[in-house]
Amino acid sequence: MEAKVSILARIPKGPGYRLLTLEEKRGSFIKPEDALCYYLRYTDATTKKRVTVPAGEDFNATVVKALNIGNNQSAIRNGQEPAAPVTTKAERLTIRDGIGQWLASFEGRLEQYNGKDDHGLSPASIAAYTKTAEDFLEFCERGGVNWLPRTDRTGEQSAEEVNPDVLMRYQSDLRKNLKVKHNQFGEAKDRQGSINARFRCLSVFFTFHNLLICESPKARDGRGILRRNEMPRANKAKKLREAKAKQTQTVIIYSDAEINAMLAAATKDEADLIKFVLETGVRDKEAAHAEWDDIDGNYLHLKDKVKYDWRLKDKETRSVPLNSKLIARLKARRLRQEAQAKEEGRDVPSLIFPNSLNGPNLALDNTIQRVVAKAKKAGFAWNSKSEVTMHKFRKTYATKMYRATKDIKQVRDWLGHSDIATTELYVAADTNPDAKALELAFAAFGD
Repeated sequence: MEAKVSILARIPKGPGYRLLTLEEKRGSFIKPEDALCYYLRYTDATTKKRVTVPAGEDFNATVVKALNIGNNQSAIRNGQEPAAPVTTKAERLTIRDGIGQWLASFEGRLEQYNGKDDHGLSPASIAAYTKTAEDFLEFCERGGVNWLPRTDRTGEQSAEEVNPDVLMRYQSDLRKNLKVKHNQFGEAKDRQGSINARFRCLSVFFTFHNLLICESPKARDGRGILRRNEMPRANKAKKLREAKAKQTQTVIIYSDAEINAMLAAATKDEADLIKFVLETGVRDKEAAHAEWDDIDGNYLHLKDKVKYDWRLKDKETRSVPLNSKLIARLKARRLRQEAQAKEEGRDVPSLIFPNSLNGPNLALDNTIQRVVAKAKKAGFAWNSKSEVTMHKFRKTYATKMYRATKDIKQVRDWLGHSDIATTELYVAADTNPDAKALELAFAAFGD
């Protein structure tokens, strides 16, 4: 809920004066020509009483005070900590101090995250914000820019402050020097996407200090250091081409021969992992964070793991059925873990596939790569064009479950997708339909 703060101007009137409530136009107060001084009037969020306080003779400083009071009162009403105050030119912050204040606020946000508060901030987000802040600070200091802008009014920043030219040069610097990332197949990712992410993080930083990095298309109030066409944008044409290519590309899954070769070469523990990801369709990090308590009867319940600072992708909380053979395999695995823990005098792991420190094993893909290497060494002729990834098990699961059930909606729910179109991209074409299906398809045409 936003707290309304009114600005009152003391206007001469005959031998005395009158108080005039200033009007707002497109989010900005209109400055009167003959004001002697200003006052602020608002309802205190703590006492619930109407308050009027003097604000001085400077119009710009009064607007800043009104904005700060409004932000603080709104924070109190919403149960949040007050944001850093907007600064006037005399009180403006250096970029270093501004970033320091922003980073210092993360500690409380992390506690909120661990407490499952919607206003919390995850460790991954904190890491991204911190990396962006440090990189932007280094760039600015290298160019001799040390101050945050005193205002975000478009075109009103000075040369010594963060201004449109500084932000545009930062974009160019990122295009030249930002490290190109690669996906799991070794393909280079679009650098523009990383630049967009950096500027989204910067936007959060400027918003923390009540500054807008880009003008709003709805407000049209003259605020925004950059104009909308100056903000980095995704290459929509390229994304559209990639989406179309993805829809038409052939889905590749593990063949039965490849799976059997892996199982033959694997140890018991390695085989447990292969069977688990193959027969549940979970992602690699979901498998890494799966715990014994997540298994209830014939179902695996996938959920967030706050104690490991990890959450499901897209909040895809779901339950996946387990077949009887997999349940028996997992029970045997549990008995082995208990016996080994007793022998070594330590606690039994709560995770199904822990690492050596009993934490989530985030390198499960290495296990699969190792098993495939052993299968090749044992003489299996692995197709060089057949990629080896954890995600390929997920597509194999989707394909086999769809062929078994013919229910794409059910497979979607098991995979945790929100859109059936996404699930369809995981199902490989059946190149060997059974004879009965062929007969039914052409039964109407006679012998």
